[in-house]
Amino acid sequence: MAVGERALTAGVAEHISCKSMPPPLIGLSIENRIARLLLERPSAANAFTRAMMAEFFAALNRAADEAHILVISAAGDDFTIGRDRQEAKAGGAPFDAFKLITDLNTALTGFPGIVVTSVQGRAFGFGVGIIMRSDIALAADDARFALDEVKLGIPPMFIMAEILGHLPPKSALDIVLSSREFGAVEAKEMGLVSRVLPRERMQAAAEELVRELATRDPAVLQASKRYLASVHELPPAARAAYALIEQTRFAERGKH
Repeated sequence: MAVGERALTAGVAEHISCKSMPPPLIGLSIENRIARLLLERPSAANAFTRAMMAEFFAALNRAADEAHILVISAAGDDFTIGRDRQEAKAGGAPFDAFKLITDLNTALTGFPGIVVTSVQGRAFGFGVGIIMRSDIALAADDARFALDEVKLGIPPMFIMAEILGHLPPKSALDIVLSSREFGAVEAKEMGLVSRVLPRERMQAAAEELVRELATRDPAVLQASKRYLASVHELPPAARAAYALIEQTRFAERGKH
């Protein structure tokens, strides 16, 4: 084969290969230790397939190594309607699917830096789990939330494993058992989100918050996050002594 023919054949093969590659379902960019993770399946309301979860998990692991701040947002009108139920109905080993969810949830909860999530439109099922495991969640005033699993015949055990860290038991059981939708204002009153903003202001507000966090000492941010998570597990009578010990340790490491 002539040189020109080989080059043409290689070019055609590369073109076919590029066309056959599916578009990414999760976008990730990292700059100045800030990772930006984007849900990119807007045509399906960002419903999570197993492939999308695997990409999300890989992005979380990379961000944990390379960033102090993780910003999660979604393309399109909705944050996510949760897991792709059509794929779930298609079968497959339940343990493998649930293990991936468990690994993803563990990676998100264990992200050492600060996780900021922006929510618009619908945030259902698995999406509520992402919001709960974020450190700060901003909701557009048009956001709608629901835990629809019970209505679909599924006990939402992954959600219930986390929900009592955010909501009182009666509020938690209300939204779990009824599967009702509720709005951003009620989500804030429950403690599910941090702030409610006009839809047109949310992106600017999120960027302003991230810029502000980026001016902080990452060690102070991470120490504050770790402390708040650990002190929550202690009985009230032990918290003052724990604060004294941890504040002293931090100071002795050369910080304030």
